[in-house]
Amino acid sequence: MPPTSPRRSLRLLAAVAVSLVGLMVAAPASAAPIDRVQASTSALPSGVGAPTLLLLESVNAAGKVLQIGDTNAQVSSAPGATDRAAAAIETMRTGNAASLKAQALRFYPVTGSANTYLIADQQDRVLVRSRNNDTAFRYLQLADVADSASDPYAQWEARDAGDGTVNLVNVQPDPSSQSAALDLYNWKTTDGSEVQTYTLNTGAAVQKWRMHTLQATVAVPSAVVPAGSAPSMPTSLAARYGWGGSVPLTSIAWRMPDRSVWNSSGEVDVTGTASGFFGEAVAVTAHFSVGSPGQADDSALKSYAGVSVKELRMLAPRTVVRKVSGTAATVTSPVSWDWSALTDAALAQPGTVTVEAVAGSGFSARLIITLVAPERVNLLRQNGVRPDWTFKDGTTFALTDGNRNAVGFADWRSGGAANRVNPNRVSFSFDQPRQITGVNVYDIGGKQNIGTVTVQYRTLLGGWKNLPTASGWPVTNATANLSLEVTSTPVLATGLRVIVGNKSSGTWMTLSEVEAYGPRTPAS
Repeated sequence: MPPTSPRRSLRLLAAVAVSLVGLMVAAPASAAPIDRVQASTSALPSGVGAPTLLLLESVNAAGKVLQIGDTNAQVSSAPGATDRAAAAIETMRTGNAASLKAQALRFYPVTGSANTYLIADQQDRVLVRSRNNDTAFRYLQLADVADSASDPYAQWEARDAGDGTVNLVNVQPDPSSQSAALDLYNWKTTDGSEVQTYTLNTGAAVQKWRMHTLQATVAVPSAVVPAGSAPSMPTSLAARYGWGGSVPLTSIAWRMPDRSVWNSSGEVDVTGTASGFFGEAVAVTAHFSVGSPGQADDSALKSYAGVSVKELRMLAPRTVVRKVSGTAATVTSPVSWDWSALTDAALAQPGTVTVEAVAGSGFSARLIITLVAPERVNLLRQNGVRPDWTFKDGTTFALTDGNRNAVGFADWRSGGAANRVNPNRVSFSFDQPRQITGVNVYDIGGKQNIGTVTVQYRTLLGGWKNLPTASGWPVTNATANLSLEVTSTPVLATGLRVIVGNKSSGTWMTLSEVEAYGPRTPAS
């Protein structure tokens, strides 16, 4: 043990460690609440402010927190040490009050020093770096908080390390006048791994920590209340803590206002209290907009000239936004549109079309449809297209890269003629219905073994039909290469597939490109 300072009574050699932070559920009613702060600032040592409880999570060992004074720690490797280290990595036991008390650390702010703290457990044992004249100066010790407020070896500056993390740097430079930071020893991540100090390396994950507050945050529920009616108050709320745990609150009690506040339009907040995970009182609020929903805001839809009524009906919004009278609130209401007067012929040219909500909706609403000149594109190169196949060899799939003269699909398989895949299929699924007006299929520079081709589209009901063309299907390829280009009566498709048959089982089949053309659907 190194000599003790007159201002510090060193209790034992300390190596600090980390403990798993799990998603917690509410502690049992019998669990003792964790101390939030000291009861009175008059009891604080001179030179520090009231402490805040934090969980200190290691970046290198994500989900684990620094814990002080654990008897399950590894044996310290400090020269001549025989005691176990003062802290260890321990798995968080959900709802275990004793574990929580060990893991929740008191951060005492040092008066007059920005972002500088004493770090203590709830017995007020403070982390102190060993003295510079000690050969084990990198190791940590424990001291009483009352003896450490002015000791630079006990003070830790939280320096921004980026991405919400900090380096905890000892205020006292090491013997080489370099900064020493809390360091997860030897990059270990297992329970019981020690924390010491080491020369500051701002990029090292073992020296980065996340400071998680134990203060609960609670979402504010909101509702619309008709004038003259008092609301039903929420009976179930959840609190979220800094480490990410979402915990049901208990003992929710609301302070209800005078009933007259619900008689006229306006905004009303109702406050109350509840009990949090640590047994602490948590303030809660519920917000109410008193009034009646009015007419709906106009809805907008953008498409292309030539779109069908059927496609618009699938793309049209299912809900509208309505303002609540006398408030800034809005509500979302389901809506049905009246398509009875709209025809495909009315959608043939660019312009604007208006569709009203069906009669009997209880409110008025308009859908403003803007039609732009159609832009013909290769639909298979747009977003929301997923390819599939019956069988493909190890050739990289590149049937939609725009190159018609290089193999983008092949179905070689060992076993010779008896093991050929014939016919084979390549298919494309669409994330939303697309109008198809033509398809091209190419095999240029490949095995030249495509004998027949059939192109089909998947209907809105999920079945497959041949693409309607003048030539019909299958198409026979009488040439070496394949260059099939067909136009189609417009169809609304949820997918496309190409079925190919070989000329000969003496070799396999290849394709170089598949293209499906139709109008681009503009973004609304």
